[in-house]
Amino acid sequence: MLTFIISYFSIPLLQKIALRYNIIDTPNHRKKHKVPTPLLGGIAIWGSLTFVVILHVIIVIIFRAYIEEKSHFLPYLAFYATNATHIIVEILAFIICGFLVMIIGLVDDLWEISIAKRIILETVVALIIVAMGFQPELYFLPKSLMWVVTIIWIVGIINAFNLLDGANGLASGVGMIAASLLSVVMFLGNQPLLGILLITLFASTLGFFRYNFPKASIFMGSTGSMFIGYVLSVVTILATFMINGVSSYFALLIPIGILGIPIYDTSSVILIRIIRKKSVVRADQNHLIHRLISRGCKMNKAVLYIYLFTFCSGVSTIFFLNASILRCIMISIAIIGIYSFLFIFERFILNHNDKY
Repeated sequence: MLTFIISYFSIPLLQKIALRYNIIDTPNHRKKHKVPTPLLGGIAIWGSLTFVVILHVIIVIIFRAYIEEKSHFLPYLAFYATNATHIIVEILAFIICGFLVMIIGLVDDLWEISIAKRIILETVVALIIVAMGFQPELYFLPKSLMWVVTIIWIVGIINAFNLLDGANGLASGVGMIAASLLSVVMFLGNQPLLGILLITLFASTLGFFRYNFPKASIFMGSTGSMFIGYVLSVVTILATFMINGVSSYFALLIPIGILGIPIYDTSSVILIRIIRKKSVVRADQNHLIHRLISRGCKMNKAVLYIYLFTFCSGVSTIFFLNASILRCIMISIAIIGIYSFLFIFERFILNHNDKY
């Protein structure tokens, strides 16, 4: 609740700052909005989450002994308090790297740094994360390869959310759906710290969302979209998706399924640019949201369709947690079916003449 309040009530102040210093997203041939709109909304998402995480850790440290003493009837609470104090260094690394991602996004909002430079800076942040011991449960891979996979995942998800942010409420809404579904997975897998962090991300994004959809009075900019991607990518690296004696290796597909729409959007755009022999780093209007709009779908409805596909894909993958191999194969087929239907939906079902 505190996260939502801070995010929600900081937006008007950020709007005034953006207007005063002309930090504005101006319409052009590539952008769908019609009027100049303040940026800096992403600072509310970053600031509220960071403040609450720091405050939470301080409170747990101060009252750890009291929590452990009074939690004999609730052992999970004592376990939580103990573990929260044992990972202070990791939390500090998470906060510092989140700050760096926010700064990279803010610089991009102010001066539009090139994609190549942005990827280099994001890779440095990912290297710091890996060096601090943040690694996924891919222990069947050589350590060097696991590092490479981790860096690609972090940089990829950060940019996927940044590229997805092409309509009011799109990246923030998809981010909230992903955060809520991942939090369910974390609590089912007895990982409350990560679950609470995801709920905090949901609340901080929700505070901003009120001003961004359906008619935006402020944009999150690269600051917000990159930070959302950063938090989700790091959480999925820290999380354990395979429950001993219950889950199979299929459970490792859970983060891919929940974050499937940003991955699908980025992958399809890159593929289209390659087929058309265009630069893969040059901005265009070939993203999923643009393709739906070009087929006759109004922007708000296109955003809602993307929400629906995000939810369906994410919910389906949650069942990997405690499914047999046969059920996992069936779930995989269902997920493939969801994205096959999305492909058919955007290519053939929507029509230029449809009125939405």
